[in-house]
Amino acid sequence: MTEMTMENVLRRLIDGGGSARAASVGRGGAQGNALGGALARAAQETIGLPVVPRMARIDRLDREALIGEIDPAALLVGIGPPGRVTGLAAIEPQLRCAVVETQTLGAPRAAPAQAGEITGTEAAMMAPLLQGLLIRLAQLDDGPQQAALAPGPRLGDARAAGLILPEGGFAVHRFSMEIRPGSGREGALMLALALPPAVPQAPEAAVWKMALRETVLQAPADLTAILHRMRLPAHEVEAFEPGQRLMLPGVSLSAIDLEDGGGRAVAKVRLGQFAGLRAVRLAQPEAASDALAEGVREIPARPARRGD
Repeated sequence: MTEMTMENVLRRLIDGGGSARAASVGRGGAQGNALGGALARAAQETIGLPVVPRMARIDRLDREALIGEIDPAALLVGIGPPGRVTGLAAIEPQLRCAVVETQTLGAPRAAPAQAGEITGTEAAMMAPLLQGLLIRLAQLDDGPQQAALAPGPRLGDARAAGLILPEGGFAVHRFSMEIRPGSGREGALMLALALPPAVPQAPEAAVWKMALRETVLQAPADLTAILHRMRLPAHEVEAFEPGQRLMLPGVSLSAIDLEDGGGRAVAKVRLGQFAGLRAVRLAQPEAASDALAEGVREIPARPARRGD
């Protein structure tokens, strides 16, 4: 028996000779070749299993459709981050047997095997190949970007998988292959990985409105606290002198008007001070007579001087 090395497998895959001739089938030859190459390398480098991919492609399915396509004879292994199952691998009987043969006998048999009852040991023996495949898929340009995906527990059947898998869409990687090139022995693998939830896109008009609002709200605004307005004859104003006191009858420090640059009233405020500086505190009309918030002290009323 001649040992089939990884170099031999890849040469046949690239040259398109023999049973490797259909390896580029999929959604575009480039994608099929990349997926098939990831599987071939993972199988050879992790457990020494030589395979030549015949078909590799990715479909998008929801959970219900995915569960409906699971082969009842397949070994099901959960896939996900530590402690969670967010996807699965479905390994058909011939690939399952070939993985066990490679790790127990040193190489897969040339003839198809008679598959027996699925055991937990077989699920554990699939883990190296699946882990290697996940790593290589993540290295592809359009590969899954979920962090720390790894093989998990064995899933009993499609019904059990449907109960544990999350809702939403899945990227379903489908592989068919020839086990031990030249033998004619066929195997298949389905790897379903949860797609990230879609982020709802706001309509263009809403995006523009939000951007405009954020820009306007960051524009500077001039506000003036008005203690009192009064009318005086021009000759009295001309007679003002430095240090002169001007009486402001009826002024209440708890009912100051806050106006914008155009003279429009914005709110009622209280006059006080904070950290040694003069400050105003916004107040609801019905709460205008309430005590000031902690840390703000009222300034006692006094006659205003010129320049106040």
